[in-house]
Amino acid sequence: MKLHKIITLTGVVVLILIAGAFGIINYFSAPSISTLTEFTNPKQPTLFNKLIPDTDLPPEGTRSLFDHLIAQNDGLPFPFNEFITLFKNSNPAGAPPLSLLIPDGRSLLKGQADNTKPRIVIATDFQETNTPAGLGMNTQGQLFMGFVEAANEIEVVSYNEAAGRFEYQLVQNYCEGCVPRIVYARRAICLTCHQGGTPIFSERPWNETSGQLKVSSAIEKTIGSRHYFGVPIQQPLATPERFDELTDVGNFTIISQRVWLDGCGEKGNECRRRLLSLALNYADQPGLFDSQSTAAQELRKLWAPTFPKEGIAVSESDLKNRDPSGESNNVTDWLYALLTPDINFGDGAKNNEDLSAFEKLPPLPPALDPLTRRAPKQTLHKTDIDGVYGIARFFTDDDLNSLNKHYSYSLDALLKKIEELPTHVFDPAPFSRVRFMSLLLDTAQQYCCLDTSEMSPPLVSGIPPLEITKHTELKLFEKYCFACHRGNPAKRLDFMAGDNELAVLDNIKAKNEIREALDWERYQDSDKAAKLMPPEDSIQYQKLKQSGEKDRNQMRATVPSMFGF
Repeated sequence: MKLHKIITLTGVVVLILIAGAFGIINYFSAPSISTLTEFTNPKQPTLFNKLIPDTDLPPEGTRSLFDHLIAQNDGLPFPFNEFITLFKNSNPAGAPPLSLLIPDGRSLLKGQADNTKPRIVIATDFQETNTPAGLGMNTQGQLFMGFVEAANEIEVVSYNEAAGRFEYQLVQNYCEGCVPRIVYARRAICLTCHQGGTPIFSERPWNETSGQLKVSSAIEKTIGSRHYFGVPIQQPLATPERFDELTDVGNFTIISQRVWLDGCGEKGNECRRRLLSLALNYADQPGLFDSQSTAAQELRKLWAPTFPKEGIAVSESDLKNRDPSGESNNVTDWLYALLTPDINFGDGAKNNEDLSAFEKLPPLPPALDPLTRRAPKQTLHKTDIDGVYGIARFFTDDDLNSLNKHYSYSLDALLKKIEELPTHVFDPAPFSRVRFMSLLLDTAQQYCCLDTSEMSPPLVSGIPPLEITKHTELKLFEKYCFACHRGNPAKRLDFMAGDNELAVLDNIKAKNEIREALDWERYQDSDKAAKLMPPEDSIQYQKLKQSGEKDRNQMRATVPSMFGF
């Protein structure tokens, strides 16, 4: 037992009485995460809640930005440094994503992270330029990921352009020799911390992160390296600061959707027209924008009858800064630590559904616990036009360049176009940058991350993995192929899917090309070499190569002869 906890019973009682009298601490204020996931606050029957529901799986016909990127990459890169490279290569500037290490954090997997295997969090921070054929990808404030090596799991918070919401996903079994699965998490679990349905991050000075020298030095000393999975351990404070900014961008994205829908209401088509017009007016020249202009006053009049009387709450996406060392904690945190037992009944949650193990870890002070209900950052009322700035933020810098060129740099011409758009264009639906850019540029704009016709069905977490007992010939496919071809977001690559052994075996037998893709000797130096499987840069290839011809021949014997390889 720590020395600072060896105090008399009388002293403890006195401290509790003092703390209670001054409202400093409420030991029992935070309910368990299990309770929070079972108790759902009734949703108000607003337009936003009707059109953007809190379902585990994304609305039909929509998918997350993350799913689209993985599908276009043809699979999930491994190990994690290759995963990071995917997002580096996606960036036109070739810069890696923002990366931080958090050895002692507050995530559900906090019990699995330490200085030996810290949690890695990354965020994409780029906008692609537009082309004559379509719009460039916008990832700023739209994609955040966290990897805990000891848990073999990647957590993903990713925006869904078509649905107007963030999706919560997991990459499970992400380890060497494992069969990874990309699934949608139980949203109720995620929203206990992500209370606005948005990304969250801590406040300055970010004492939990490797942006602090004390944290990065401890990690370096422990692992004996200056990098972890290719991530530089020492990071400037500018890195967590940018993380914080990007989560704020993501947070207000959802608030802007609420203003677009609930602010203007079911029949507020003209209200939404005015909102879009003002947003692009502001985006054109922010410094000259007049929030008290005639147009702005007209917007206020249009949404006055429909804007929620209680206002639209801007969720608090900033967690209070926490210093795991306790050196910079205030008296409240000190008292809480003093009165909290150092009992640990386990190693913490092994995955995002292991709630009972998570709850056996020592609790955090309520003020620092992301499970504690947070008051709104602010509340928007019918006199506030912050939604104008939020809608403007949907458009990238290159979108504004494209619009300027299309309208010969005449803002009046652009605003006139908005006034001429048919009324039905502004029927209630989530705001979509791609949709309105297509309307304003008078041509359908292609976008990387909308079409789901060639994607496999989304999976929800909690479904048990395939257990192979009867058709043992599937064991080799599980070892060498399932990692890429079972649960792949790309439909054309998900040909080893199936709810049971027989279904999977039938799908494999129906893919005649498998037999020839495993015939390395015949096609190694031919024009078909690129089609040989597994890919030469994969771990599965190296293992199959080490096994000799026996495993490949057994796998080929399962599949009929070639057709059209």
